[in-house]
Amino acid sequence: MRSFITTWKEGCQECTVSEVFRRMLDFYKTQGRRRKKFKLMLSSFPFVGLLNVAVSSIKFGMWDSIYDTFQAINQNELTKTCNEKYSEYEIIDVEPSLKDAPVIADDHKKRIPRVSVEEIISKLATYFELDYDINSYGKSLLERRIILLRKLYHCEFWLAEQFCVKTFKSLGYGEFLMFLEKHASLLPDQIYKFLIGDICEQSPLEVCMLQHQLVVLVSQALNGLWGDEIMTKQMISSLLTRQFPLISFKILERGCMADFLDIVGKHESNAISKAVLFSVTLLGMCHVGDLSAYDENDSLETTKVRIDVNQKTGALKSVTSKDAIEVLCRAPMLSDLNLWTHWDLIFAPSLGPLLTWLLNEVNMKEFLFLVTKDGKVIRLDHSATVDSYLEAALEGCSFQIAVKLLSLFSLAGGEKHVPLSLLKCHTRHAFEVIFKNLLETIEVNDGWNSLIQGSTRWKMVDEASTSNLSSELHMNLFKIDKVVPVISRFVLDCLGYFPTEFRGFAADVLLSGMRSIVKDAASAILSECNQTEQRIMLHEVGLSLGIVEWIDDYHAFCSSNPTDAFSRGSLCLKAAGPEKCIDSKNMQDVLGKVSTPETNMNVPAVTDGHNEDYTQVQSTDALNVFDGIGSGQMNLPELDEHKNAAMVIEAIRRDEFGLDPNLSNIESSMLKKQHARLGRALHCLSHELYSQDSHFLLELVQNADDNIYPEDVEPTLTFILRESGIIVLNNELGFSAQNIRALCDVGNSTKKGSNAGYIGQKGIGFKSVFRVTDAPEIHSNGFHVKFDISEGQIGFVLPTIVPPCDIDMFSRLASCDVGHLDPKIWNTCIVLPFRARLSDGTVMNSIMTMFSDLHPSLLLFLHRLKCIKFRNLFNNSLIVMRKEIMGDGIVRVLHGKEKMTWFLSSQKLRADVIRPDVKTTEISIAFTLQEPNDGDYAPLLEQQPVFAFLPLRTYGLKFIIQGDFVLPSSREEVDGDSSWNQWLLSEFPGLFVGAERSFCALPCFRENPGKAVSAFLSFVPLVGEVHGFFTSLPRLIISKLRMSNCLLLEGGNDRWVPPCKVLRGWNERASILFPDGLLSGHLGLGFLNRNIKMSDSLARALGIQEYGPSILLQFISRLSHVENGINSMGLSWLSSWLNELYIMTFQSSGKTLLNSDTETDLIENLRKIKFIPLSDGTYSSVDEGTIWLPTDAISTGFDGAQGLEAFPNLFAKLRTVSHALLSTSTSGASDMSCMDMNSVDNLIKMFHRIGVQRLSAHEIVKVHILPAVSDARVTNRDRNLMTEYLSFVMIHLQSSCPDCRVEREYIVSELRNNAFILTNDGFKQPVEVSIHFSKEYGNPVDVNKLANVVDMKWLEVDPSYLRHPVTESLTSGLMKWRAFFQEIGVMDFVRILEVDKTVADISPTIFKNIMCERNLISPESIVKDWESHELVHLIAMLSKSGLQQSCIFLLEVLDTLWDGYFSNKVTGYCSPKSGGDSKPFKSSLLSSICDVQWIVSSMDNELHYPKDLFYDCDAVRMILGAYAPYAVPKVGNQEVIFIEIGKAQVLRKYT
Repeated sequence: MRSFITTWKEGCQECTVSEVFRRMLDFYKTQGRRRKKFKLMLSSFPFVGLLNVAVSSIKFGMWDSIYDTFQAINQNELTKTCNEKYSEYEIIDVEPSLKDAPVIADDHKKRIPRVSVEEIISKLATYFELDYDINSYGKSLLERRIILLRKLYHCEFWLAEQFCVKTFKSLGYGEFLMFLEKHASLLPDQIYKFLIGDICEQSPLEVCMLQHQLVVLVSQALNGLWGDEIMTKQMISSLLTRQFPLISFKILERGCMADFLDIVGKHESNAISKAVLFSVTLLGMCHVGDLSAYDENDSLETTKVRIDVNQKTGALKSVTSKDAIEVLCRAPMLSDLNLWTHWDLIFAPSLGPLLTWLLNEVNMKEFLFLVTKDGKVIRLDHSATVDSYLEAALEGCSFQIAVKLLSLFSLAGGEKHVPLSLLKCHTRHAFEVIFKNLLETIEVNDGWNSLIQGSTRWKMVDEASTSNLSSELHMNLFKIDKVVPVISRFVLDCLGYFPTEFRGFAADVLLSGMRSIVKDAASAILSECNQTEQRIMLHEVGLSLGIVEWIDDYHAFCSSNPTDAFSRGSLCLKAAGPEKCIDSKNMQDVLGKVSTPETNMNVPAVTDGHNEDYTQVQSTDALNVFDGIGSGQMNLPELDEHKNAAMVIEAIRRDEFGLDPNLSNIESSMLKKQHARLGRALHCLSHELYSQDSHFLLELVQNADDNIYPEDVEPTLTFILRESGIIVLNNELGFSAQNIRALCDVGNSTKKGSNAGYIGQKGIGFKSVFRVTDAPEIHSNGFHVKFDISEGQIGFVLPTIVPPCDIDMFSRLASCDVGHLDPKIWNTCIVLPFRARLSDGTVMNSIMTMFSDLHPSLLLFLHRLKCIKFRNLFNNSLIVMRKEIMGDGIVRVLHGKEKMTWFLSSQKLRADVIRPDVKTTEISIAFTLQEPNDGDYAPLLEQQPVFAFLPLRTYGLKFIIQGDFVLPSSREEVDGDSSWNQWLLSEFPGLFVGAERSFCALPCFRENPGKAVSAFLSFVPLVGEVHGFFTSLPRLIISKLRMSNCLLLEGGNDRWVPPCKVLRGWNERASILFPDGLLSGHLGLGFLNRNIKMSDSLARALGIQEYGPSILLQFISRLSHVENGINSMGLSWLSSWLNELYIMTFQSSGKTLLNSDTETDLIENLRKIKFIPLSDGTYSSVDEGTIWLPTDAISTGFDGAQGLEAFPNLFAKLRTVSHALLSTSTSGASDMSCMDMNSVDNLIKMFHRIGVQRLSAHEIVKVHILPAVSDARVTNRDRNLMTEYLSFVMIHLQSSCPDCRVEREYIVSELRNNAFILTNDGFKQPVEVSIHFSKEYGNPVDVNKLANVVDMKWLEVDPSYLRHPVTESLTSGLMKWRAFFQEIGVMDFVRILEVDKTVADISPTIFKNIMCERNLISPESIVKDWESHELVHLIAMLSKSGLQQSCIFLLEVLDTLWDGYFSNKVTGYCSPKSGGDSKPFKSSLLSSICDVQWIVSSMDNELHYPKDLFYDCDAVRMILGAYAPYAVPKVGNQEVIFIEIGKAQVLRKYT
């Protein structure tokens, strides 16, 4: 039977009889005749019936208990047994007829369905969803593990009840824990995370405070405690927060607090004597404690700390985040916000630490904060730009310079991305202006004194009219001596405003400006230090930057006596006199009329090696082949030269290169060597400049765009590719003699004008054609020359006259249609014949691929050129690229049959800020668009190149940027060290942001501006996507977008707001929950236009808030601080809010949508907010005290007379959730469409998450009653309430509560050790005093006969417990009360305690009782003894008073209570510490009875020792008669007799 059940139980539950039978045949491997015989046998009576009964009974679960027993057997033995049984079945060879066998299993299968694993997992999830204790926030790790094990234990029985089976094993999945292990992957995420994640998983990186430092901090703080105040975890948290206000600490307990305090106590003396003191420990423990009243009747008791705090702060009212933001808006720049706002006193009690609040709550474009290493939070200028820094520098305001410079440094992303060259450039310019104006202001004789006395007005000097600065330096040496100290002190003032860690950066920038006018700037600044702090500041900067003068002063300072250093500093200050009293403010006054950058920028540069960017550009900047003729007019000499072009060429060869036939042989030889040397240099330059052969095409395109064209032509450039070379045609006006001369030089371009910028600065553009040819030819305006390097490298610049070319033939070649000639006038033709090695097919294919660089985007930023053609004679193809201006910023380029579209936005900039010789320059951006057939535009998000009029290379940007960038010799990327380039880069963010409105105004987006914003934002680069010189551009653009109104709100096309004021990811439920105005009124937010889509990364970068739990939390938090805020919204809204919070935070299966830390923080914050409506109409939070769900939400486990109605006072003290909230969640569904059928369940689950308790008897006892009856701080207790508390506990412990199986001992222990019980002398704790039963509780001892006589205080339990109504509903109520009180330490008579002692602690009398020989007992032996101080006191008082009647009564009491109260306490035991047999001895209890004279004798009126009297019984009287001294009264208990020891007798007998 055992083998059959264990083998076929699962098969019988899942299959029919026929299926089981078939499996049995396969399992036992029956074949042939044996299989047939087996079938026949089981088809006949009685085997067919037995098989049906066996299968059916297993389906019914009738054999589950037997199965469970079999499962407990050793697995190896079971397997062996089963195998032996199987062999017996294998010899059966029968074959029954299954068609005749009655099959009844199908019906049974329907009545008892098979429980699937998924069903069990679902029930498991439901169980833990309804039980909040699994989270157990605030409990230690050990406690949480124990709670989890307890819940798993109860869950097993709960699952069995749910599936109507006796045990979980009956479900067929084995042991419960084995089931969990097997199906761990299917467990609800909350349980799974708790088992393997939340409880044991640790962060990959954890930062801990050094244990030694924590011990020192706490040790020092212990001195500030009042009286018997005990250090708590909350106090330690407060200490850390106050000492380190910018760091948030999370205290984790890995043991008990007492153990940690023991460690602190061991080090306390050492910690206090340390030379280092923590400031917070010197200020006392003025922490804010528990604000709830301990008095049950609203006692006025308040802690001294709270009184002091209220008096000091003026009882400040609660503040909100809105109040804090208003204060921060008024905070000055660079101020310490903690100090300026008095955050710790005013805001921290309501909002928490400043830094934590800023990180979680503040997201406004007006704010930018910096946390410094010295623990300060300072405010920066979020709108700082390079231009605003220049303006502040020109104004000479040291404070504003510090604000703008530090803000720029932060906005740019630190030293890696800050435009350092540009800042230094501006600083140099500002210092030159300041220096210049100071020189002009100070007069030689009395100018300086006038400056001091303020009698002379400072005047402005027009910089445009000044002479060279270097000459002025020699002419005004006296003035310079007066100006340098002012500027030096100005620099010192600037540095003083910077936080310590940023002074090195600031000094680097400021010194670069000062060194442009003062050679020994570092020494000059050092000489103006009149305070020690200033010198120390310079020392630190000098050590970090390597400034020799400041480092030398540091060594001198350290080697001097400290007093000398201070006195020297004071002497310097005194010696400075009135001349050195001008600070930065006076200097700002001096420079108050300094001209602005727009009116006074053209300051001549000083050529001291630092101003290479300011060197004046030569009149001929660069060399280009298609350099135009200027205005198209030529002077008469030029016309004469063109009439005789050959003479011009000969003049160049003779005058520039010395090719004169009249030269001597020596001169000719020397000239050839010079030509060869120059040619080699030009050859290397031409071939090393470009990494791509195709770059010469781009240079030719740029030069063609610089040319001058007739008004009646379309500026066109044509390339013709043929076997012999490349022909270039251009319909410009043509070359001049000056252009030809420029081609014969390097760096001597004919482009003139202040707007030329840096284009062609290197003057080597045309030389790039030598990558593909050895002899380029130019035919234009009668000039027919070539530059041939095949006969020598001097051919790079040496012109040679060639015959004219057939331009008409080339014009015909440029057109595919031979019959239709191109009508354009090709005034210029360039012929580039290939080298011989370029004629093979492979190289020719490479040549053709060069033209792939001619992308249609080339035409975007060309000013004049409108059309580019490429004629390929190899395949007879013609490609035409033509630019069309469509309007509204749209530029279209037709490329064959294809068309490409861009949205172009440009901006002209005043360039004289950086380069005085360049008045304006232009920057542009272009967004590549796709143009579907419906006429709309869609973004084309591909990497685009950066243009310097020609494409350079890609940097990761999704849009094209164009600027007059300075290029290195390779002309393929941007020079990152150029201040000009850094200035251009700083202007692109503004252009990008400004282009949005124009982009969104395109006709195709007018009906849907949200779609336009989405398209525009898709071009925004993210940090990390862009590289090279433009790495900082994403950060700058995003920073600019954060401060601009770049997003649209839902519900209107004209509601533009910054990113910090929109809410993304909202749904329809959110729009119903937060109607118009509600979000903006409390959070300053609005719903983002539903048509605006963007990536999560971009949304985070812009600071857009996501709709989710954090928003819901912020809203309810703000609402809770508004008077009548939550109440005004109504319970229906609150129910909807809670439902939405649960949906947003947790999935229905219990899986959290947040990580564990975020979820924990969310729940902890919810526990602090007063949003829970209570049954009394108020709102409260979980942190203020336990809150319970109403009775109809979850059953209490009580009913009838023992229900909560029997405990009205208790129920009134329970803070329960308003029943109306739960009922509103269903009845209000019509008003709030977002509510569904599961809303009530969601609310209950949400309440469980934050710690609202189920209203169960067990939880009421644990969470509410035990703390209430144990609180020693309560002085005025409600007698009725305290009576109900203990009555409730007593009734509960009598019930069959499953939780009490585990926690009963804990509850009883808490009551025994901490509870206050009502006695005849008020409330007392059994652990502190002896409490006894009164006669109402059936106490057999009338203690009045003893206590009243000897004036002894005897405490008895008040009988009010018996009078509680619940007692009447109990059977044997009195006995149950007695049993309950006895468990918690109440007794009939004296208290007897078991104590552990060492041998050294026991009295000599007890020691003699143990053993007469002392040397045989180890001093470390453990003595277990029984003591009763109460009995000792009572007997001593009776012995002293001599009251015989009381003594007689005491003996009667002992006689009555001996068996159950004393008999097992008369013997103690002494146990050696090393082990071994325990030695019995007479306990202290028995000694206290036997060693005092208190027994009354029948012979006299004296009191005697028990050993002096005889036991009054018949046996003794038969021997001694009636005249012996017998003990009175006669002891009736056979346990209490007199035993003789020598000649004495003692009261004792062994039965």
